[in-house]
Amino acid sequence: MTAHAADQKDTRPSTSIGTAHSPAISHAWARATVPGQAVGAAYMKIYSAVDTTLTGIESDVSRSVEVHSMRHQNGVMQMRAQKQLEVPAGQNVDLAPGGIHLMLLGLKKPLKAGESLQLKMTFVDGAGNRTIVPVRVPIRPFGQ
Repeated sequence: MTAHAADQKDTRPSTSIGTAHSPAISHAWARATVPGQAVGAAYMKIYSAVDTTLTGIESDVSRSVEVHSMRHQNGVMQMRAQKQLEVPAGQNVDLAPGGIHLMLLGLKKPLKAGESLQLKMTFVDGAGNRTIVPVRVPIRPFGQ
C-alpha cells in the first residue's frame, strides 16, 4: 500500500457479523410442524439502536425465508410477503402470530419441538453498512 492510499478514507459499506452495534434479536421461537408440512413460521423481537432494514434471511431448515405481514381486509385475514422490514431506531419490532412473522418455505425436514433452527439475518443501516446476525431459534411444541 502506498502512503497516498493509506491517507485515503475507505468509504465502502462494511459487512460485519454480530457486533455490539448489531440489531438485537430476542424471544425467538418457531412452531413445531407435522411430517410433510412444507412451511413453518418463526417469531421474535428485533431491536436496533439505529434505523436499519432487514433485507435478507437464510435458514438451515428451509429453501427460503420470507417476511410476511397479516392484514384484515373485507372480513378476511390476508398474508402478504414483504421484500424487507424496516426497524426504526430505538424501537422493538415484534414478529408474532397473527402479525408480522417469518415464513420458512420449502422445509427440508419437520420442525421438532425441543430442537432449534439457525437463521442468518442480513440488515442494512442508513449508511449502507451490512450486518449479518446469526440467530438460534428454539422450536416449541405445536399449540404453544
